[in-house]
Amino acid sequence: MPQPSYEFALGRIGVLSTHLLSTAQVRRIAEAGSAREALKLLLETGYGENVATEQEIARGDVDLIIRDQLQLTRKRIKELTPDPELTGLFLLPVDTHNIKALLKARLLGTNADAILRDGGNFPLETLKDMIQTKYYEDLPPVYRDVMNRIESGFTRGEADPLLFSAMVDGAMFTQVQKVLDARKEKGFIRDFFSLWADFQNTLSVIRAQNLHWSLNQLKAVLLDAGSIEKSIFEDSLSTPPEQLGARLSQGAHGLALEQAISEFAQTNDIGAITKRMQEGLMHIIQDARWQAHSLGPIVGYLLAREAEAEALRLIFGALEGGFEPQLPEMYA
Repeated sequence: MPQPSYEFALGRIGVLSTHLLSTAQVRRIAEAGSAREALKLLLETGYGENVATEQEIARGDVDLIIRDQLQLTRKRIKELTPDPELTGLFLLPVDTHNIKALLKARLLGTNADAILRDGGNFPLETLKDMIQTKYYEDLPPVYRDVMNRIESGFTRGEADPLLFSAMVDGAMFTQVQKVLDARKEKGFIRDFFSLWADFQNTLSVIRAQNLHWSLNQLKAVLLDAGSIEKSIFEDSLSTPPEQLGARLSQGAHGLALEQAISEFAQTNDIGAITKRMQEGLMHIIQDARWQAHSLGPIVGYLLAREAEAEALRLIFGALEGGFEPQLPEMYA
């Protein structure tokens, strides 16, 4: 059950955080001569906390070992948090991933079990049943309405993966905004999601320009919860990249956004904007981890585990493919 005490939750998180992989440990794993050697080094750190099965270890199934650790982490977060509603916003990406995967699997006639993630707000078996039966009345209204619109599109033969993926993403940010507005939340959680939305909307404008989208196509992918009105992004569809930064230099993250767009305009590398977005999100969480009597340390631990998992997937993917691993900046 969720804990009513911040003191208890933060004490437990403090202990759990000592089990995160250090930069030195991640580098040592990345420097292993093979995926098998890297797995041995990983398990020697205590990663997985004995939740991985002997069969997974024997097969060298790193992805399942990582999934087991993340599932345990999300379970603990749910048990520890004094505020399940706000903490649950950081679990919505898990639900978003699962909904997209299940929809695509149904359309293709395949099984998505291998890529589903445990620990979201919506139980996996419930989601599976809903998407199979096309009955969404038990979901929160935001998700229910979006899923019904997606199903109506499928009925009309509009099975565009890009469109329904954007609609599911949109549902997540609309749900976030609904909760934050109802709670009158003004702290790091709003900062985190508003930066994410502002940067994603900027990326959507640039992609829309490159792909020669219509205004309606752009509107379909713009997200709520940002600090910049969506109408500003709509009006920026024809703005050249070298002028886009000045136009979008507003809202809570205007300066960071302007700098990221300027870098893109000089290099034509859209990845520069994504990189600056990730850095901005990381800085918000790093600052929040020191805020006593807040969810900062709890969310910080959750996202640190997820960043750790992403780094491990990159490392093992590179080793299995015979490439030199490129570590994320936080471990480089």
